[in-house]
Amino acid sequence: MSVLQRTIRMFVLAAMAVAGPVAFSQNGYHPNAEPVHFDPDWQFFAPVQLQDMEDLTARQRANKGFFLTYDRMYLGVTRPDTETASNAMDFTWGNRFDAGWMKDNDKGWTFSTMHMSGPNHYNQYEQRLANAPIVPIVPGPGVDERLATIRDSVNVGSFFSFDANKTWRLEPYRYGGILEPMIGMRYVRFEDAAQNDRYQLSTSAGFPEIAATVALERITRDVALTNNHMLLGQFGFRYTKFVRRWTFSNDAKVFAGHVYQNQNNSLQNINTFYGSPIVAGGAILQTRTDATYFGRKNNENTVGFDIRVEGAYKATKYVDLRAGFEMLYFGRGVWRGATNLGGGNQFSNDQHLIMPGFTFGLTLNR
Repeated sequence: MSVLQRTIRMFVLAAMAVAGPVAFSQNGYHPNAEPVHFDPDWQFFAPVQLQDMEDLTARQRANKGFFLTYDRMYLGVTRPDTETASNAMDFTWGNRFDAGWMKDNDKGWTFSTMHMSGPNHYNQYEQRLANAPIVPIVPGPGVDERLATIRDSVNVGSFFSFDANKTWRLEPYRYGGILEPMIGMRYVRFEDAAQNDRYQLSTSAGFPEIAATVALERITRDVALTNNHMLLGQFGFRYTKFVRRWTFSNDAKVFAGHVYQNQNNSLQNINTFYGSPIVAGGAILQTRTDATYFGRKNNENTVGFDIRVEGAYKATKYVDLRAGFEMLYFGRGVWRGATNLGGGNQFSNDQHLIMPGFTFGLTLNR
């Protein structure tokens, strides 16, 4: 083999060594990569190409396939009508998840669930019990501070909602807005808690049933737990508008349906007997708890709406950061209880409930 032939052969082999990996890379061969690492459909945190995004139509930018959103809610809850300051409200935190699936034929399903474990607003104070030492005891393991919490509920409750909706996506308007009508069902549970405590200390003059040498300390606890289970039909729409990296949306749902109501009541007397006269640090003669339980039920109807206004900023290719305002309104049919000690109307089972506030979270769509 001549020198020229050897030179040509070495050149061809070198060219193959350089071009081979490049050819494999263009064909999607990545020997050291995870199977979906370079798949563009799974690059959730890829940077946004603003120019490419502005070239897309509103229909192309709208959610397709599976989407999921999470929002942290900070909502106010109106107080029961049985409270003196019933026109006030108390704020609490909650969570909201939205999920859905939109097919290529612009038909799909959307689901939403919300939960709040509040508000938990009480008027309360710490009552030092009758035989408590004059000098406060330093708290520690196994130490009885001889304190009792006396509570008067103001606004206490919890809220849960789940709805499922069949959704249609209409043709975009001239300037890019998209309207999505929907119809579905919603389940709502609102639980109200009313509690009133009373502290009494007396000798035989106040409690004739006890001996003159005995003193009685009594904590009376009156509690009413009221549940409202709502089965509702609803319809509404979602309007979406895209502006550069922003997505602005309005949601409006109107619902109506039946409310199944039940109330569980308990009245407890926690009795502590001392020798009379009572001395600080003195021994307890006896403790006894008397309790009475009973329940009620009722049926009502309700009507209301759920309104949202939100703005989302596209932070990455498939992740949006969002914030907005939401208001839930139940015009009637909500039972919020009262107690005998509280002196309110225990049968006020046709109240309204309003919950406005702010939300912030993120959206995941691919």
